[in-house]
Amino acid sequence: MRHAVTLLCLLVLAACARVPGPFEHDPSRDYYARPRTDKAEVAISPPRNMPPQMGQRVAATLAMELQSYGIVATVAPADAPIQVDGVMSTRDADLSIEVQVDWRVVGRPRTDEPATVKTRARPEDYAEQSERLISRMAQQAAPRVATLVGKPPNFIPRAPGQVAAGITIPYEFPSDPAADGTAAAAAAAAATGTTPTTAPVPTKPAEQQIKVLVAPVTGAPSDGNRQLYSGMRRALGSSKIVIVDGAGEDVFTVVGAVNLTPIDDRTGKLVVKWVLKDPAGKIVGDIEQSNPVPLAAARGSWAGFGDIVASAASEGVLELLEKAINRPR
Repeated sequence: MRHAVTLLCLLVLAACARVPGPFEHDPSRDYYARPRTDKAEVAISPPRNMPPQMGQRVAATLAMELQSYGIVATVAPADAPIQVDGVMSTRDADLSIEVQVDWRVVGRPRTDEPATVKTRARPEDYAEQSERLISRMAQQAAPRVATLVGKPPNFIPRAPGQVAAGITIPYEFPSDPAADGTAAAAAAAAATGTTPTTAPVPTKPAEQQIKVLVAPVTGAPSDGNRQLYSGMRRALGSSKIVIVDGAGEDVFTVVGAVNLTPIDDRTGKLVVKWVLKDPAGKIVGDIEQSNPVPLAAARGSWAGFGDIVASAASEGVLELLEKAINRPR
């Protein structure tokens, strides 16, 4: 099954004589005029006081999220001009655990305010070091850490982490139908002066968690691959999809590929194709985005624009996921 998604923003850009916004051509971005950007700029250390394996995963996921802000990040130890470390602390918060990480740039005065990020989690998610929790912590920390290292976000926020900028995103706890029913019965009994009778209350089935692995995007010029990759992770993550970093027997996979074909010396045809595969590796369907674009624009930075493209395509991916899950076995 194929979904076609039109990139209206690309069409508008292609029709303009002067390319605006994030696609504006800047000579300083030309390869011959700028230093190589594949060297790590920031190294992220696993937060202290955090379980070692969890700390490594948080650092690695945060490094990936920072790519969307134009920051080439990696996990420490690594040779990078900026080293970032963190300290974790936890506290009870009603029925959840509040996980706080104070991120700092190594070497800066201790009087400087840290980038403090708080995340609420279920006790079982923290105990299991779940993918949902790791992804949420990294998404929340990314914009704060980007600002900490001198590269604050300069485009419209579209993901929970960007919107919250490190402020706690309320964790959604499902209501307990049995407890709700007992409370309602007790209130009714108190109002009428009768003794409540105990009756079985139907329980609501647990909401199914859909796990998706976003594979590295290929074929895009400049920083397009990592911007589209990060954009798709955030777009699906903001739709209550659990983003994971490895394949599994219950994990769907989204594969993105870009093809830019020159039409003339100024314009090219940009095609972005996303393929959804089920846990067995069978193709469920694909989404294709296609439009003419200025070549100079496509060869510039995709920061912000990658989010727009991925967000548009994610709607089709969600439709394919729904159909795959609901189709007869």
